This record gives sequence, structure tokens and C-alpha cells, in this order.
Amino acid sequence: MYKHIRLPREVHVGENALEKLSEYSSKNTLVVSGPKTRKIAGNEAAEILETDIVTIDEPSMKEVEKVKQCLKGKELAIAVGGGKVIDVTKAASYDNNINFISVPTTCSNDGVASQMASLTNGSTRESIVTHPPFSVIVDFEIILNCPYNLIRGGIGDTISNFVAVKDWKLGNTVKNEYYGDYSSRLSLMVAELIKKRVHSIREKKIGGLGTLMEALISSGAAMGIAGSSRPASGSAHKFSHALDSLANKSALHGEQCGVGAIAMSYLQGEDWREIKNTLKEGGCPTTAKELGIDEEILLKAMIKAKEIKPRRYTIIEHIGLNEEIAENALKNTGIIK
Repeated sequence: MYKHIRLPREVHVGENALEKLSEYSSKNTLVVSGPKTRKIAGNEAAEILETDIVTIDEPSMKEVEKVKQCLKGKELAIAVGGGKVIDVTKAASYDNNINFISVPTTCSNDGVASQMASLTNGSTRESIVTHPPFSVIVDFEIILNCPYNLIRGGIGDTISNFVAVKDWKLGNTVKNEYYGDYSSRLSLMVAELIKKRVHSIREKKIGGLGTLMEALISSGAAMGIAGSSRPASGSAHKFSHALDSLANKSALHGEQCGVGAIAMSYLQGEDWREIKNTLKEGGCPTTAKELGIDEEILLKAMIKAKEIKPRRYTIIEHIGLNEEIAENALKNTGIIK
């Protein structure tokens, strides 16, 4: 089997890390940010680099095309923002065959260092393979000031790795799918580490948030080593994407993955209570009410999840998930009443 493993070349984590951008000021660069995140750090990044900044509003292929046009003639793209900004910049820089630097303003998901981009294309959402960032720059002052609900998203996203690896192993056993032992172990180590440090994360201590950010970067690296999102994206992620398509106002992707991990772990016959307790300790939602989504919508999302990436074999396909099984899983885990 041939694989081309691409990982970030540099990772800078610490206080005043944003100043590392000054090392790239001689390049022909462009900063990409969002309406809120440009005020948090995007404008400052553009000032450090003495370059222009473009704002994107959504993680869509339409925005990718806009950024691609802005990147013409540029040598380097700088993504300053959350997952939406980083994913759009990944795809646009990849298509333009230039490197990009990831400067996350939150620790809400593991896309900060991965080669995967989740983007909407019309009414559908697609996960595409692009390239990982050349460098990741994490400034603690920025991360410490991000809202806690975004941190909860990071906890949920990493904890769902337990389910993703189990799904991946199932695909290997039943479908003879490639299974990476090293990348799966790295993904599980990330989840275990967050489980142990969740109290420190909830208290927003530098050590705890540093661990969470390093875990998210490592989770992205696991995907880079595997050559796919398999180590960190399974049935819980299918559930989250199904929710996005059904709910009028969905919650954060990582929060939804956390709730999905409880239900899918139950279906896998694993210790779903341990996942639920860890999420509770981190102040993360564990029920439909806490997510702010109607119970009926959650049930529909469980059933619809089988339509998301149908070729990716998970517990959903293995048990032939139907409405009765889905409802029992949600009720027996306390996600719905």
C-alpha cells in the first residue's frame, strides 16, 4: 500500500506565539479570517505581516472560490480563525498549490492541523482531502479568551475518537479495510489524555487548554498518518453531520459528536457511561435539551446518519440501524426521555 504522509512542519504553542508570523513577513501573503475572528487576531496578524486580509462568512465551496481568486499570485495563506476559516483556507491554498499557516482562535475541533476540510456544496456537506498546514501557531492569550462553549466542542470532538477507532476496526474486520495501528493508537491516546485532564480544561487552566490544543493537533496528525479521517471520524461524526442537515439551528460540531459518541458507544457495546461522565465533567452537553435541539430531530438524525458517507463502514451499517434501535439507544443513554 502506497501512502503519502503529510504533517505540519512546525508547531508553535505558547504566550505571544502570534509574533512568530513576523518570520513570514517577507513573503507575498494573504490573511483569511472571519467577521469575529478578524477582530480577535486576524487584523493583528495582517498588521504583523503588513499584508491584506479577506473575510469569509461560511465553510462553503463558494467561499473557497472567492479565496482562491484572492490568493492568485500569493506565496502563502494565513488562516486566522476557527474551523470554518481554516477549512476554507486549506481547500483554497491546496487548489492554488501554495502552503498555508493555521492560526486557531479556538480549540473547538481537530481540523487545526489535519488535511481534511468539511465544506458545504449547495445543500450537502462534503469532507475533502486537501493538505495539512505548513505550520500551526497557537497563542495562549487568544485561546484563553475564547468562549467556553467552543472549548466544549474540542472536548467532544476528541472524546469521540473512542467511537471512531472502534468503527475503523470494525471496517477492517468486516470489509478488510486498511487499518493503521499507529494512527489508531495515537487517536486513542488523545481521547484518554483528555479524559484524564478534563477538570483542568474546564477550569480553563493554561496546562489544561494546552493539553486540549496539543490533543487536537495530534488528532489531526493521526489523520495525516492514516491518509484519511478514519482515526477521528466515525459514526458519531455521521450523526453530527446528519444533525446539521436537519436542525434549524445545530449546536457546535464537537458538542454534537460528543452526544453522538454516547449513543454510538452504547450500540458498540462499549462503556458509554464513561464517555457520558467525562463529557459531564467537562461541562459538555449530554442530552437533547442541553444541545438545544428537539428530541424528535435527534432521533431523525440517528436514522439519517446511515446516509452520511455510506461507504464508510461503522456500527450503524453493521447492525442495520433502524428507528427502534435508534430510539432505544437514545432513551437508554438518557439523551432523550
